[in-house]
Amino acid sequence: MKKTKAYWLFLLPSLLGVLLFYAIPFGFSLYYALIDNMGSQSFVGLQNFSDTLANSLFQSAALNTAIFIGLSVPLGMALSLFLSLCLQGMKKGRAPATMLLLLPLVVPSGTIVYFWKVLFDANGLVQKFLLQMGFSHEAVSQNGWAMGVLVAVFLWKNVSYNIVLFWSGLNWIPKTYYEQMALEGAGKWKQFTNVTWIYLSPTTFVVLLMSIVNSFKVFKEVYMLYGAYPSPDIYMLQHYMNNQFLSLNMQKLSSAAYILFLVIGIVLLVVFYAQKRVTDAYQ
Repeated sequence: MKKTKAYWLFLLPSLLGVLLFYAIPFGFSLYYALIDNMGSQSFVGLQNFSDTLANSLFQSAALNTAIFIGLSVPLGMALSLFLSLCLQGMKKGRAPATMLLLLPLVVPSGTIVYFWKVLFDANGLVQKFLLQMGFSHEAVSQNGWAMGVLVAVFLWKNVSYNIVLFWSGLNWIPKTYYEQMALEGAGKWKQFTNVTWIYLSPTTFVVLLMSIVNSFKVFKEVYMLYGAYPSPDIYMLQHYMNNQFLSLNMQKLSSAAYILFLVIGIVLLVVFYAQKRVTDAYQ
């Protein structure tokens, strides 16, 4: 009991901060989602949620966000796992390679965005190169690679963090398992599927969880690259909510936030359920 009280005592400041600055304001925002406007403040029930779901701009933003997550999360996880396995298999030069791969963790986002902006801006190096190669101004100005640029920025920003997680999980796998598989004549692929992938599954679910959460935090980079009103192909849910906030439309902002909260919650519950099923299957 004394240890439990001590734990709660140390947790109390953080819990109070979360309650004061996150939980209470988020709960209070439900009031704005259930009224018609800030003037009359009449109760309208779920009308704001219905209007938000029927809004074509919100639908487009939700689709772009889903496409971005569907591209960036699997690519980030696959690339992180591949690089972690490469680091594990290196005999020489592991330290400098690790430092280079972890460099994005300490580089500020503004520096990264400025680098990509120099390359892919309207007057950037890539567009000038394409024009010199003979592409028309119309084809270059369509900026069809904008989603690819965002995925590349996401990978640059988050792959290093995922490498740390995968590297930690790989180091917990006993080397005797690989030695036993090698004695039985198993190749690298069988060792990966029968040992690495199985024992790395808890870490994989953590990486998946963190990648999904981090994919919703890419707004800062998108905003710095393309502003508050980018092309329709990369208009995200964060743009929609940010613009509603700037226009002081608290009803649409609150309803969109709660819809996003429910969707993220359902996705995370599915991930946790899948993790439990996989963990139980290998126990």
